[in-house]
Amino acid sequence: MSNLIIYFGLLDFILLLLGVIVVAGLIGWLLGRRSRQMNRLAKLLDALPLGAVIARADGRVVLANAEARQLWGAQPLPQKLQGAWAALCQVAQSSRAHRTQNLDAPSSLKLGVKAAPLHSDLVLLVLEDLTARLRLEAFYRNFISNVSHELKTPLTVIQGHVASMEESPVQDDRWQTSRRIVAEEAARLTQLVDNLLLLSRLEMPDFSLEIRPVNLEAVVEDAILQLSDLAEARNISLSLQRESELPRIMADRARLKQVFINLLDNAIKYNREGGSVTVRLSADDEHITAQVTDTGEGIPAQDLPYIFEKMYRVERRQGRPVEGSGLGLSIVRRIVEQHGGSISVQSGEGGTTFTVILPQSADTITNR
Repeated sequence: MSNLIIYFGLLDFILLLLGVIVVAGLIGWLLGRRSRQMNRLAKLLDALPLGAVIARADGRVVLANAEARQLWGAQPLPQKLQGAWAALCQVAQSSRAHRTQNLDAPSSLKLGVKAAPLHSDLVLLVLEDLTARLRLEAFYRNFISNVSHELKTPLTVIQGHVASMEESPVQDDRWQTSRRIVAEEAARLTQLVDNLLLLSRLEMPDFSLEIRPVNLEAVVEDAILQLSDLAEARNISLSLQRESELPRIMADRARLKQVFINLLDNAIKYNREGGSVTVRLSADDEHITAQVTDTGEGIPAQDLPYIFEKMYRVERRQGRPVEGSGLGLSIVRRIVEQHGGSISVQSGEGGTTFTVILPQSADTITNR
């Protein structure tokens, strides 16, 4: 094969040199533009009050602000978290959806990480140090538990002495009134302490449900029977309806009974004189639904978003006294969610309906 020889004239050489200069200048401009963009992005991340990281889908860090670098210290966070960091980045990028996950890093560091996909293969991760908050929550749980245990003994003594006062030969009206007031207030405080202890146990990290096959209809019947005296004293009727034969569900019987006792207790106390409370049970292929409906005064619309929060109590209409500790519905929601279920509420002037949906299987139970 003959050799191919290309001859450049002076003009050709000049044109080639100009082309090289233009291409080099374009590359430099693009790199400079990218550098300026990265600098602006770095300044934006540094302005955030939380740790922020831009990483690739495989977990490699592109940018990290000062807060993030302070969180991970000498060793980069992706190295500390190993596969968990890369897996979160990959899932967020591939699903093109926001992801939230709590990650445990060495040195007892607890992180809340929110991941959001960006363009190309980049992911924005916002880091929140949960260590102090979780430590404070643990302190709160232990404090409530310890104080509640300390209150149980004197309350038990008070109730014992009040019971013995019933046998006193003194029949003075003021004596009997004082005894009744002490008995009622001691019972109210005992219920408050019991609720605090129960909520504290439910929030403990090592709490677990005792799962076994449960007949939900029998659970509701037991709860109705337990509250029948209270309903009768307030002239309120209790009833149970079911659509058909219900399957057993995998659940903690004692905790579910607490759910319906709390819901029925609220429905009775916030009902009208001569009203009614109805529990309706139904089932589909995967879930059992329980609806607790009362004919009470209803819950104001502005209170509905907050009724499941701890210590939140709804102000009653017409100046009627507010009853309860504000813990009952918090306990209900906690137990229902630990069973993998959900609870919702609808309310109006004609009454209130709480709807509890529970899975029939134990697959979605959190046990936490």
